[in-house]
Amino acid sequence: MTNKYDAISEQLNDVAMNGFAEEEYGSCSEEGFWAALIITENMFGIIEEDSQGFVDYELHSTEKAARDRWEDHVIRWEGLYHPEAAEVL
Repeated sequence: MTNKYDAISEQLNDVAMNGFAEEEYGSCSEEGFWAALIITENMFGIIEEDSQGFVDYELHSTEKAARDRWEDHVIRWEGLYHPEAAEVL
């Protein structure tokens, strides 16, 4: 889902902005996007925001599914933005 913000992306963003993101990647000013892995008692998700303020997110049914998807994203992002740091598969 891509938009500025809706109720779910607001919740994910609030968790991240309050310092409770499990992990973060990117910078809107440097790479043109920012993303965070959010794991709470009842929400397992990934939120991304681009340099123009558009937001995309994914919700997962389990913490493992969210973490696995996050790792897939990180490998892709490192290949795009930091190829010297990317894992060789």
